[in-house]
Amino acid sequence: MSLLSLSRSGDSESIKVFVRVRPLTQGTGLTTDGDQSLCLTVTSSNTIRLLSKPEPRTFTYDHVADMDTSQDSVFSIVAKNIVESCMNGYNGTIFAYGQTGSGKTFTMLGPSELDNFTDELRGVIPRSFEYLFFLINRESSKSKSFLCKCSFIEIYNEQIYDLLDTASASLFLRENIKKGMFVEGAVEKFVNSAAEAYQVLSMGWRNRRVASTSMNRESSRSHAVFTMTLESKESVNDVVNIRTSQLNLVDLAGSERQKDTHTEGSRLKEASSINRSLMCLGQVIMALVDVSNGKNRHICYRDSKLTFLLRDSLGGNAKTYIIANVHPGSKCFGESLSTLQFAQRAKLIKNKAIINEDTQGNVRQLQAEVKKLKEQLAEALASQAVEYRTDFMAAIRLWKKREEEKRMLLQKMAQLEEAWTQKDKFIHSSRMIVRFREDHISRLEKKLKAGQSLLSDKESQALIDQLKEEIKILRDQVEHHPKMTRYAAENFSLREENRQLRSLESVMKAEEVLTQVSAELEEAFQRVIESERLTETDLAATVEKLKSQLLQKQSDFTAVLQAFEEYKEVTKKQISQLQSEKRYLDKSNWHLENILEATNAYKKQEVTELNRIHVETIKILSTPTKAYNLRSRVVPLSSPDHLNGTDNTGDIWDEQPPSDMTEMALTEELRQVQEQATRVQTQLNEEELKNSKLLQQIAKLEEQITVIAQESDHKDEVNYFLQSLESEQKAAEVLRSEICDLRLVLQSSDKELTTVKNELSNCQNEQQREMNQLSSSLISTQLQLDKVHLEWEQLLKQHRTLQDSFDQLQAEAKFEADQAGQQINDLKAQLTVSKIVDLEKKLPSANEMIKSLEQKIEQDKDVVLDLINQTRDLRSELSQKEETISHMSGDIKDITVEVLQEEVAYATEEVERLTKVLDEQNGLLQSLQEQVAQKDVVIKNLQQKVSCFFICFFHTTLEQTNKEEDNKNDFNRDLTQVLENQERELENRRSSMMTMEVLLTELNAERAAKNEEIQRLKVENEVLRKQNLKLSEENGKLVGHKNHKQRIEYLVKLKKDNTKLQEVTILSAIKK
Repeated sequence: MSLLSLSRSGDSESIKVFVRVRPLTQGTGLTTDGDQSLCLTVTSSNTIRLLSKPEPRTFTYDHVADMDTSQDSVFSIVAKNIVESCMNGYNGTIFAYGQTGSGKTFTMLGPSELDNFTDELRGVIPRSFEYLFFLINRESSKSKSFLCKCSFIEIYNEQIYDLLDTASASLFLRENIKKGMFVEGAVEKFVNSAAEAYQVLSMGWRNRRVASTSMNRESSRSHAVFTMTLESKESVNDVVNIRTSQLNLVDLAGSERQKDTHTEGSRLKEASSINRSLMCLGQVIMALVDVSNGKNRHICYRDSKLTFLLRDSLGGNAKTYIIANVHPGSKCFGESLSTLQFAQRAKLIKNKAIINEDTQGNVRQLQAEVKKLKEQLAEALASQAVEYRTDFMAAIRLWKKREEEKRMLLQKMAQLEEAWTQKDKFIHSSRMIVRFREDHISRLEKKLKAGQSLLSDKESQALIDQLKEEIKILRDQVEHHPKMTRYAAENFSLREENRQLRSLESVMKAEEVLTQVSAELEEAFQRVIESERLTETDLAATVEKLKSQLLQKQSDFTAVLQAFEEYKEVTKKQISQLQSEKRYLDKSNWHLENILEATNAYKKQEVTELNRIHVETIKILSTPTKAYNLRSRVVPLSSPDHLNGTDNTGDIWDEQPPSDMTEMALTEELRQVQEQATRVQTQLNEEELKNSKLLQQIAKLEEQITVIAQESDHKDEVNYFLQSLESEQKAAEVLRSEICDLRLVLQSSDKELTTVKNELSNCQNEQQREMNQLSSSLISTQLQLDKVHLEWEQLLKQHRTLQDSFDQLQAEAKFEADQAGQQINDLKAQLTVSKIVDLEKKLPSANEMIKSLEQKIEQDKDVVLDLINQTRDLRSELSQKEETISHMSGDIKDITVEVLQEEVAYATEEVERLTKVLDEQNGLLQSLQEQVAQKDVVIKNLQQKVSCFFICFFHTTLEQTNKEEDNKNDFNRDLTQVLENQERELENRRSSMMTMEVLLTELNAERAAKNEEIQRLKVENEVLRKQNLKLSEENGKLVGHKNHKQRIEYLVKLKKDNTKLQEVTILSAIKK
């Protein structure tokens, strides 16, 4: 018979998120190709800032680790609580998420080249094994036993494979009410220690599928899930309590982009299945976030094997911790943003973890357990009845707080509505300004098209009124700008928040405690210190307080003044902008008016000219002439005689011809005018044709002139190229001489390196001797420290005895005072009228006894004060002794460090000097190589230009050969000779460049050898530095030892280590 008990902490708990930033290291595809710019920074232990544009974004998580965070810190934050929860019966899941190469496998397992799981860089999974079995060994007893079994599977291309059984085929997922999700047929290995768990992990990890991509040398191509099932049995009074929990440690494969990884074939198929499963994981998380926000969504767990396997870990019965790994390089900005958004969404998911517990036993024991639970339930209900009043008062306080928050929100909403109205006014005024301007422009355009004259006075006055109205609206905008209203609302809300924070119960309690503690300290201070000094300190405190208040007021005043100046500056800018717009509008208005005036004047002049021509034509047509004159004479339209009306006007006006003759004369004259117009038109066409022919001839002549000019330019370019070739030859000779000089310099640097090696060996011998001397001096100082510690312990014993005597005296004084009081009370109770006289006689003796007791108390107080003074003196002596000890240890450490630093500084200075010399030589060599490369480019350009020139020259000469057939053979011979000469020169240049390349390769080989020598010296310097650090640490350990026997053993061990180190250095010197 069994009984299933649910968790006492079944409340929902959010998934926790840990963000880790990997360092920028070389050797991976995620290096930024020399670009060391970062796209994100860690601002605190909970926040990370992504440097996006236009503004950076800040994300908040449970914990954020920077590049320097150790593996131990990651385990302590992430896995420690999860493992402890698994010991208590909760399911736990830890999985790493991020792009490929972001450090997921390193975080979960450790470095890829790790041979064993005892290294400091081991990951979360090995450390979880160690901590889990440490807890098991601590809690194991006769009545409590544990059973642990492990399985290791991978999800590759949406197929599940068992990493502990390579011969097995694809496995299937199954679901059980008790077990939840499990893999059918997966091998489960029983383990009893962390070492056995390491073996299981190593065996499975060797079978996991990894491959090399352009972004990661060993990229995981599958999702790996290591599951540890822990079962505990505890028997109490024949009742067996069984708890079962699962710990899932997941290393997800990284998301990839094909353009970054350059995958193809099977790698591309793997990447597509990885991205598909991660996309399903993101969709499940988004759906779970919607469900936690109250929306009704279907959660698609079955779309991927990964999400179906981790269903309990995502929104189910488990405690989950997500490790989001990101790369800080700017090249990985997109993937880092996606990872941070995924982690931010996952943080909103709520899990409901319960304790997986079964209780087994006989019927009697189970009935006793039920009875016990009923009693506990009754007690809980009774305590709830008592606590009902307190809960009701807390609810009332909470309701008042919510009402206050509601009032504040309504006030803030009113402020926002006011800001919205101001914004609406701003938009409305802006629209009015635009409308005024558009109306003004449209009116001006209409008047310009209609050809009207200048603006009338009324229209000008209306335009001025409109501009004044526009200025007024702009001033209203400046006065009622929405930004200023928003700033005022924010300022008001911040003040209200400050007031609310001050009115909180915790702050008020803290203030009360602070005032109480300060009052107690003040009383103690008044007992010890004189009143005058108290007054002075009070005055000084008051002055300091007033000074701080004055400084605060001054800072507030400067802040307000600065804000006013900024507002004034903004207002000035807006006013200047409005004035500039007004000037621009005035200028455009004046320009349009000038255009309109010029147009009107031109049109008036045109109209008057047309009217004049019309009038003269009518006069000419209506003038009567003689018949024979009309038939025989052709009168031109624009003759000055007809326009002026002179000579024959008298004869014309004297005659009175008939009407039919006048009509005939008019028709004849019109016909002659038309004929004359056609003749003029034909002449004009002929002239235009001649003009176009002349223009064509001019263009041909100009083309010939340009061709001649180009030929002369080409000849000049050829001469220039020949001169540049000669200069390049001279420069190549100079480079050869410089290369010879560099060889000499390298030989001299070799000699200097040998001398530095000798000096380093001498320095090492001197350091060894000095270390021996220092070790002897450390032993002597340690003995002195032991003596000081013995004295200190004796002083502590004296202090304890004095304190005990003081306490005893104080207790005796209190007892005697209580006895005296008791006697007085007894005497008062026994007084009667008959014994008043006797008591009055005894009263003086009682008073004398009281006085003697008071005197005794005063004497005890004096003794106590003496003891306090002695204690204070002993403490001061003790602090002086400790200071002398610290000074002595500090002096020893400083002497050791100074000696070693001087030696190391000398060696490093020599190495740096030689490296600087080599860097200068390398820089000179690189500059020479760059010059040679530049010369090569110049030679290639010259060759291209020469070839282009000869091609152009050949084409031009071919065109000329059509006209000059006689000179054809001579030109071909010249051309071939020139080409042969150029080819010979090019061959010579190529041979010289080949020799230069050979020289450069030799120099590069020599430079590589020197670089290797420098690297070896740097390694030796690093070894010396590590030895220095090790010796300083050992010195600190010597100072820290307190046990004499332990110190002697440690010194013996140190001596042995020194001898071993000497032997190693001698062997290394012999090998060299």
